[in-house]
Amino acid sequence: MNRPLSIVALIITVAAIWLASGHQTFTRVDAAGPKLRMLVAGSGAPTVVFEAGAGSSLETWVRIQPQVSKFARTVSYDRAGNGLSEKSAFPRDGANVASELHTALQNAHLAPPYILVGHSLGGPYIRMFAAKYPDEVAGMVLVDPTQEDLTAWARKHASDDDKEPQHAPRPDDEVDCAAQTFAELTGAAVPNGIPVTLICGMGPREVPSFLTAEMRRDVEKDRTTLYPAKLQFHKAWVEKIPGGRLLVTEESGHGIPFEEPNLVVKAIRDMVHRTSQPH
Repeated sequence: MNRPLSIVALIITVAAIWLASGHQTFTRVDAAGPKLRMLVAGSGAPTVVFEAGAGSSLETWVRIQPQVSKFARTVSYDRAGNGLSEKSAFPRDGANVASELHTALQNAHLAPPYILVGHSLGGPYIRMFAAKYPDEVAGMVLVDPTQEDLTAWARKHASDDDKEPQHAPRPDDEVDCAAQTFAELTGAAVPNGIPVTLICGMGPREVPSFLTAEMRRDVEKDRTTLYPAKLQFHKAWVEKIPGGRLLVTEESGHGIPFEEPNLVVKAIRDMVHRTSQPH
């Protein structure tokens, strides 16, 4: 996620935490080491499991989980080291994240099948979960997911001003461990029989007026250069999946859970319906 959108997401997330903290009851679940903060709501099967983006808390879903909980059982949580969860002794790559989530779901007595919903870097994490536990996954909804091909493209085309300072990868940093996550996903196609919907954000139509001039230029640059490439890579990836669906929106950008939550709710509702139909 780029700098201006990260700042916008941070502002909204802090506000969401403040608004939600007094109205929710959280549980602490052991994940074979760290204790993770988890929010379970609703009822029914399959269970919808939310996976937030890099460094984000479960409040990412504050505008979505209450709506989905009206027609399905839902689970959101803070990954180890994020939000109010404890840190883990294991590196923050996709394989470890998926294993910890699997253990936490078992210890919370939340049985499969699961519909996995992942935003940003949460996208690769739920793909890893599906690769490790294919018999437990009913479907996936990827919300403007981080994609390894796009990341490589962006790195290749980055200007000197946009390049991040180089440092040794930190094992407790999810972004630093993203390269390992992508390596783990190499050759790991979505298992047969798991339907996928991918939502690609190409907006927003209007840049927020409260952004600085520099941040507005960065957003415009993303929309003219990065986003067309993103759509191309997302489209190519979805086309490889039998029955894969691509939803493109120009009403929101990378921050779809905050900007256009109803679109995500509809995609999840449709996935619940798809997975409940007899084959």
